Amino acid sequence: MRDGAVQVKSDFDGRLKWRSRYLVHRARRRGQTGLLLQVDLRDPPRSMSLKWCLVSVTESGRQLCSVDRTSIRKVRFITLPPGPHPLHFEVTRHRKRRSTQVQQNVVLGKGDVLLVTCDPVQPNVFYRRSPAVDSWSAQILHADPNA
Repeated sequence: MRDGAVQVKSDFDGRLKWRSRYLVHRARRRGQTGLLLQVDLRDPPRSMSLKWCLVSVTESGRQLCSVDRTSIRKVRFITLPPGPHPLHFEVTRHRKRRSTQVQQNVVLGKGDVLLVTCDPVQPNVFYRRSPAVDSWSAQILHADPNA
């Protein structure tokens, strides 16, 4: 596995799925602090390929959430307590040498939502692409102080 092969961008392109927007709105309404993971997998669930991938987020060895091609929903929201969190973003593939991982430390305040999107290299392309092309973006949506 390669550490740091993939970079986490702090600028967010703004493309959110409908479910992601709904979960962010619900978390803000309830005053929850947490992490929202949105994964853009375009591999069909009935594909017979062994080129599967698993996208997961862990904290201190404890898996917070994961998404693969058999997941019904590609968007997950996990509540987290306010404070510092050493997060580990990982894309695991059938071949370990093609897997990538990134470590990032974030500090969440009360009511903040960490929005993480992942667009892994799709396994069903006929040409080879480096796993370093896996793209992650992370942004903290701060709580509204007027609310």
